[in-house]
Amino acid sequence: MEQVRLFFRKIGNIRYISHLDLQRTMSRILMRSGLDIAFSKGYNPRPKLAFAVPLSIFHESEYEILDFKLNTDTAAEEIGEKLRNLLPQGLEIFRITEPKEKISACRTARYRLTMTTSKSADEIRELLSGEIKVLKKTKTREEECDISPQITDMYFYERDGFVIMEATLESDNANYLNPNYITAFLGDNIDYCLIRRLCLYNSRGQPMT
Repeated sequence: MEQVRLFFRKIGNIRYISHLDLQRTMSRILMRSGLDIAFSKGYNPRPKLAFAVPLSIFHESEYEILDFKLNTDTAAEEIGEKLRNLLPQGLEIFRITEPKEKISACRTARYRLTMTTSKSADEIRELLSGEIKVLKKTKTREEECDISPQITDMYFYERDGFVIMEATLESDNANYLNPNYITAFLGDNIDYCLIRRLCLYNSRGQPMT
C-alpha cells in the first residue's frame, strides 16, 4: 500500500502531551523508520500527515487515526514492524490499512468520562438531563450556548467507586464538541475526571475505517 491509515491508542502518561507534540512525535518516528515517506514540497519539507479529530491534552484514546503516504508500495506487516519499536510508551498501533473513506468523514466520537464525585450516577444524570449551558470560545469571542443538542446519547453507571458516563458527541469540523465542556458544566459537582475517547464514527454511525 502507498496510502496508509494507522489506528492507534494513546493511553497513560502520554496523555500529558498536546496534539501538536503528538504530530511532531509521529513525524519524527516516520522519518526514523526507514519507510519511503512522501514529503511535502517547498523549503521545509515534512511528512504528509493527516490526523482525525484532534485529541485534547490530558485525554486518553483507544481510537486515534493517522493517514500518511508512501512513495513505494509497502505491506502492512512491514510498516508495522518498522514503526512499533520506535513508539514511546503509551502509543500502540492496533491496525494498519488503506483508507476506506476520507479522514474528514468523521461525524461523532464516543467518550468515557470516569469521575470522582460524592454524587451518584443518577444525580449526575439528572444534572445533565436538561439544557447544558456553557461558555464556548470561538476565534473572536466567548458566548453562552446550550451544548445538549450536540450530545447524541449518554449512559451512566457506577464501578469501583467511580461514576462513569459514556457519551457520543458531535465531532465534525463544523460542530465539534469537546467533552471538557461537560466537566466544566458539572463544575464543583465532581472532584476529578479522566476522559478517554473510545471510537470515531462516520455519518452512518459506523466506526471509521
